[in-house]
Amino acid sequence: MSHLANALNTLAGQKLHALLLGFAALTLSSNALSLASDKQEKVTWEAAGNSNMTVENGLRTLTLEDSVIVTQGSLRITGDRAIFEYAVESNELNRITVYGSPVGYSQQLSTDGENVAGTSKELRLYSDENTSDSIVELIGDAAISSPDSTMNCAAITYLVDLDLIREAKGPCNGSLSSTSPQGN
Repeated sequence: MSHLANALNTLAGQKLHALLLGFAALTLSSNALSLASDKQEKVTWEAAGNSNMTVENGLRTLTLEDSVIVTQGSLRITGDRAIFEYAVESNELNRITVYGSPVGYSQQLSTDGENVAGTSKELRLYSDENTSDSIVELIGDAAISSPDSTMNCAAITYLVDLDLIREAKGPCNGSLSSTSPQGN
């Protein structure tokens, strides 16, 4: 048996999972970053059903029901119910949470039209407090795909600005495009 085969055979489930997650992250991040112009666009929404707004503890919450569509530039989220959380004092949008069966997420990765897409039972969109990077959390039957890879897990945390999966909670499965290194 070759040294590589022996090494692969000795990897335990958790180490193999981490390795596969790393390969998936590298493959997803090999594409161009999400469109930088998306963050400059207004967040828009529409819903076929009721909406209601509450203000409590410095937070204004807008809840939308039925066939909800949220967009910001090329970003598009669809679901059954959405909750927008705004800071009352600054009117800054802190978080969008969307529920559905399933929630759909898509965004253009680059100007040449390549997209990332995902589905889950719940989606959270917010900015990291330290880096201001946009984060999408896909929770419950989470799936994400790019032109080069797919990943299905219990939950996936995706860094939009870096086109990178930061964390995935298993069980997971996926696929990567097969490209061989030059000269081998």
